[in-house]
Amino acid sequence: MTRGLQTDTAPDGPPDAVLPTDQRLILAAERLFAERGIDAVSLRAVMSAAGANVASVHYHFGSKDALVEALLDQRGGQVSHRRAELLDGIEASGDPSARSVAEAFVRPVAEQIAAGGTAWVTIVAGIIGSRHPALSRITDGFAPQARRFTTLLGAIYPSVPARTIRFRLTQAMSLTFQALGDLDGLRDMLALSGTRLSPDEVMEELIDMVTAILAGPPDR
Repeated sequence: MTRGLQTDTAPDGPPDAVLPTDQRLILAAERLFAERGIDAVSLRAVMSAAGANVASVHYHFGSKDALVEALLDQRGGQVSHRRAELLDGIEASGDPSARSVAEAFVRPVAEQIAAGGTAWVTIVAGIIGSRHPALSRITDGFAPQARRFTTLLGAIYPSVPARTIRFRLTQAMSLTFQALGDLDGLRDMLALSGTRLSPDEVMEELIDMVTAILAGPPDR
């Protein structure tokens, strides 16, 4: 059963001091990068927020770039693992649909928000939107599952070229992280037009949109 999508609140102070130093550094970096952007945050600021020293940063990560990669990989690995579970189920069913593939795409990201990973989703959204150099880490990590998504969608829509499917997957990724990376902002924007959606309702609407992207025009 999937947990409801709820936004989390980033702590005001340093991460829990009982956590290992590397985890304190990653949590502090998540919070600061989400608030200010990766390039605007120095290693010194991360160290201060984590209650760590420069020696510990270099011991655990070696550089800011390596810290960014570790941050992306930690929750990114969780997303990949969850997607693999969902894709396994779709493949085992023998009856894939654009909707089930869209759910396998969106839900693992939404579940990170429910698990306290709002900052991580915001960071990834920023990296995608700005084409930050860290984007290569994200695309490399997604590549194996992109092939599985492409194969499944190719089976559903055999007349659609692989390049078109890959284009749709790229757009689905951008939309998913853009919407969930600023979920509160999206809900506030909708409220201006009198549309008030709960986080779970936003997720269902997003899955519908991703389904439409993956399926393409109905007359093709």
